[in-house]
Amino acid sequence: MTHHPALWLSAALSLALLSCTPAALRAPVPQATPKTQPAPDLPTQQASILILGDSQISFGAGAAYTRFLQNLGQICGGLPEGFGQAKAQAIGVRSTALHHWTATSAPARDMICEVDATHGVNAGSYGVTSPGLSYVQIGTPDYPFCAGRSTPLKAAADHMDPDLIILAFLGNATARWQNPAMARTDWQAAAAQLPPDLPCMVMTTIPAYDPAENARRQTAQSHLAAAVRPSRCSFVPGLTAATLQAIENRPENFRTDATGRVTDATHPTTASAATFINANQSALCTGLRAALTD
Repeated sequence: MTHHPALWLSAALSLALLSCTPAALRAPVPQATPKTQPAPDLPTQQASILILGDSQISFGAGAAYTRFLQNLGQICGGLPEGFGQAKAQAIGVRSTALHHWTATSAPARDMICEVDATHGVNAGSYGVTSPGLSYVQIGTPDYPFCAGRSTPLKAAADHMDPDLIILAFLGNATARWQNPAMARTDWQAAAAQLPPDLPCMVMTTIPAYDPAENARRQTAQSHLAAAVRPSRCSFVPGLTAATLQAIENRPENFRTDATGRVTDATHPTTASAATFINANQSALCTGLRAALTD
C-alpha cells in the first residue's frame, strides 16, 4: 500500500491537537433544544383541617371525623379547591370544655396542660404524629399548646397552622351552658383567640344514650348556637331530630357489657360516630361551605 506523506502528516496533527484539547471541549455539541413549553398547572395545594374537642374524639369520633374530612370532594360540593382531599387532624383532650382551651391560668388551664395522674397522657390524637389514634400528653414538642402565657387554643392554632379549624364541644359544658350568658362569654373568649383570617366552624358533639341528658344538651346547644351564629364562624348542631333518632337510646351505639347493658353512655364508638356523621352529613357540608366561602 502506498503512503502519502501529506495525508499522514495531516492526520497526525489532528490527533495531536485533539489530545491537547480539554475533555469538556471535546464533548459532542448538543443539538438545539426545542422551545420550552409552558409548565402545566400544578395541583392545588392540599388543605389542612384541624379539629379540637373533648374525649369523644379519643373514644371513637376522631377516626370518623378525620375520615369524613379527608373525602369531602366525594361528599360535599361547592368547597374551595384543596379541600376535596384535605389533610385532617383531630385532637381531643379528656374531660375538657371550650373554656378550658381559652384559659390562661389554673385550674381551668390544668385540664389541658397537667399530666394525667392515672394514665400519664391526657389526649387522643389522629393524623398528627400517626395516621390513626395515638394517646399523647399535651405539652410535648409535637403538641406545644401550654408554653408561655398563650392559651392552649391560640397556641394550637398557631402551631398547627390549619386552613380551617373546627371546634367540637358540648358535653362537659352542658351544665355551664344552661346559662345563655355563660355560653356567650365562653364563645367570645374563643373567637378572640382565633387568628382573624382563619376560617372556623363550631359543631356540637354526638348525642348521649340517655334522652334526659340529651334534652339538657339541647338547651346548652341552643345557647351556644345563639352566641356563635352572629360571628364569622359557622355553626352545626350535633343534636338534631335525625341524629337523635340514629343514636339516642340505642345500646348498639355505645359500649356495653356481656349482658348488653350500656357501660359508657356519653362516648360513641367508631361505628356510631360514623352513623352520626351520616345522619348529619347535609348540615356538616352546609357548615363547611359557609365557613370556607363566606
